[in-house]
Amino acid sequence: MTTTSLLRKAKPVNIREAQASLSKLIRSQSISMVLSHGKPVSFLIPYEELLDLVETLDELKDRRLLEEIKRARAEYRQGKAVPAERLLNKMSS
Repeated sequence: MTTTSLLRKAKPVNIREAQASLSKLIRSQSISMVLSHGKPVSFLIPYEELLDLVETLDELKDRRLLEEIKRARAEYRQGKAVPAERLLNKMSS
C-alpha cells in the first residue's frame, strides 16, 4: 500500500469520537485518521498494514534497489520495457 492510498482510504474521525469508540475502531480493522479541530493528529492503522509499510521503508534503505528503480523509471518514460530477468536478479541479490 502506498502512503497516498493510505491517506485516501483513511476514515476521518474526530478525537472525541475516537476516544469514545476506540475499541470499535480497532476491531473494524480499517484505517482511521484522527482529527482535532479538523486537522489530522494521528492514524489508526491495522497491524498487518503497518508491517507492510515498515517493510517498504526498509527496502528503501537499499541504495542499489533505489538506483534500479530510478533507472527503471527512466526507461519506462522512454518507452522501454524493463526486462523481468534483470528485475528478478536485482531482487534476489
